[in-house]
Amino acid sequence: MSALPSPHAHTPWQARLELGFSTQVDSHASTLSRTVLHHRKSIGPLRVQKALWPEPTGVCHVIMIHPPAGIAGGDELHVEVAVGQHAHAVLTTPGAGKWYKSDGRLAKQTIHLDVDHDGFLEWLPQEIMLFDQAIAQSKTTITLHESAAFIGWDILVIGRKARDENFLQGHYHSHLSLLRQGRLCIDDRLILNGGDRWLTSPLGLNGHSVSGMMLAVPPIHRRDDSLLAQDIQVLRDLIMMMQMPLVVTLLDGVLVARYLGMDARQAMDGFAGIRAKLRRRWFDLNEELPRIWRT
Repeated sequence: MSALPSPHAHTPWQARLELGFSTQVDSHASTLSRTVLHHRKSIGPLRVQKALWPEPTGVCHVIMIHPPAGIAGGDELHVEVAVGQHAHAVLTTPGAGKWYKSDGRLAKQTIHLDVDHDGFLEWLPQEIMLFDQAIAQSKTTITLHESAAFIGWDILVIGRKARDENFLQGHYHSHLSLLRQGRLCIDDRLILNGGDRWLTSPLGLNGHSVSGMMLAVPPIHRRDDSLLAQDIQVLRDLIMMMQMPLVVTLLDGVLVARYLGMDARQAMDGFAGIRAKLRRRWFDLNEELPRIWRT
């Protein structure tokens, strides 16, 4: 890992990435075909590395990259994703993100995910690491059409455990909201201050360095209460079999899984296992992990 440049030498990045997905029509059969990336706009160091179609159903897999690898004081990153009617996109990152030690300036990340009628978005970023003395703010807004489906997660690693680093100074504020047809379903906020007792308290993180949340909104044909109850039981059986510190519940029609532990890979594996089950139950699709995870 390269060292962070001197704070005095760092010129803040103002970066933006806009992605739009739609279904491509087969002109011969006049039927919907694969999902395509029809809109791509990049400003600054936020880009698409590659779009792939590894699934026979035409799902579009996209790898997003941020060449600086981390967000430093003063940086502002904006990501906007729009998934059109009937489109299905999978978005991921090639490696862990980082909130670097700040020179006193606030670093910001804003993500807006929008899914239209019968669309399906899978938002699968790898974990993000919170360095000691980072000053960071992250806001994610997910807006869904009433018939849209969504699977996504957020995994936070507090401190660099390879260096025995803890979050002793700094500030981190995360806000995630999920709205369906304009109605707020999930509003999740996390505020961490360096050295706060909440980091070690049994009523807080209890000394754990990795926390994660996964949200899953089923397609409209799977929203029957009895079907959702079956999904919850299947996932709880899976968690018991995997023997992972995961819990899953149902909040306002949204399946919510939470991880609290010490291993980011374990969190990813647990969430990926849940995703695989839901993909099969909801869409009769194979797991199909992003290829970048295997390189």
